[in-house]
Amino acid sequence: MPFLSQGFRPFFLMAALWAAISMGIWITYWAGGMALTGPLLPLDWHVHELVFGYGGAVLCGFLLTAIPNWTRRPPLSGLPLAALALIWLAARIGFLIGPEEVSPSLIALDLAFPALFSAFAGREIIAGGNRRNLPVLAICVLFLIGDALFHWETLAGSGYYGGRIGIAVLVGLICLIGGRIIPAFTRNWLKAQGASALPAEMNAFDKATLALTVPALALWVALPAHPLTGIAGLALGALHILRLARWCGWATRSEPLLFTLHIAYGFVGLGFLLAGLAAFGLVPAMSTIHSWTVGAIGAMTLTVMSRATLGHSGRPLKAGWVETAFLAALPLAALSRIASTFPAAPLWTLHLSATLWIVGFALFALRYAPVMIAPRHPA
Repeated sequence: MPFLSQGFRPFFLMAALWAAISMGIWITYWAGGMALTGPLLPLDWHVHELVFGYGGAVLCGFLLTAIPNWTRRPPLSGLPLAALALIWLAARIGFLIGPEEVSPSLIALDLAFPALFSAFAGREIIAGGNRRNLPVLAICVLFLIGDALFHWETLAGSGYYGGRIGIAVLVGLICLIGGRIIPAFTRNWLKAQGASALPAEMNAFDKATLALTVPALALWVALPAHPLTGIAGLALGALHILRLARWCGWATRSEPLLFTLHIAYGFVGLGFLLAGLAAFGLVPAMSTIHSWTVGAIGAMTLTVMSRATLGHSGRPLKAGWVETAFLAALPLAALSRIASTFPAAPLWTLHLSATLWIVGFALFALRYAPVMIAPRHPA
């Protein structure tokens, strides 16, 4: 069955559908058009389902697809893949329409998903001798810890550390993996175009930036309003923007499947700058969160999902008008959502952001659902 032959097929499709559906539910609730009566408070549900629900599905789909390439071992497929997908889906349904109080069984079901894909990732990376990607295993474990802490905080009725850990983990993954693939994909594409100016190779600057990113994100998680977080945020914002500037992004503007990767990484740097300004009380703290969640995580994952789906299904990496439309929607959604966090912003900026997010992921699902269930194109 092609749909269960590789992890990207069920998880990228379910992630996109859930991104559109959950945002539609949230904005309808926010506008007073429906009630959210599940086991989580409405805001907690919104945070959890986009960070750990959507984010977890994308992380799992990416790893289940990338790890076999890293290790040359067979991918998870068939019934084990179906079981993992059903666990994820059952948790989404449980948090949406389950009983009004969170049950230990629902929490266990939710945590089983990141625990299982973390265990699989660890086994495959270690068995394949792929030590270079051991940091990815650490990222998976931190994601699981963030999800567990989120549930503990909701039961205790205080704290948002778990949600910030989830966001920081995904941003850190973008810095690590994005820092590999964006210049590599750009270099290959520019060489094919006959360009002479190519992205800078990974060097000590990149390694230092990544090393400094970890404590900066940890500061933001633990002390988002502390002056040290402000200084770290401003410094890391400048470093990530400088890092991005070395990758020749403007030269790729004619290819949306590549150019949007650069735009998405730009929201990493912008998010750090906003975190720095927010720590000094100069901008709303929510501007940081939405630069990272909508701009960096949303736009980056949607672009990577598009490229992976085309590449692993044997189709050319070329954006048509549908891809161009949904890839443009996410950065615009991010800018609108950041603007909406400021006190004087009109209400339409929030609704525009939600609409663009929904349209972007719905178009992805409509465009690629037939690809996910079809056999791979012959080479």
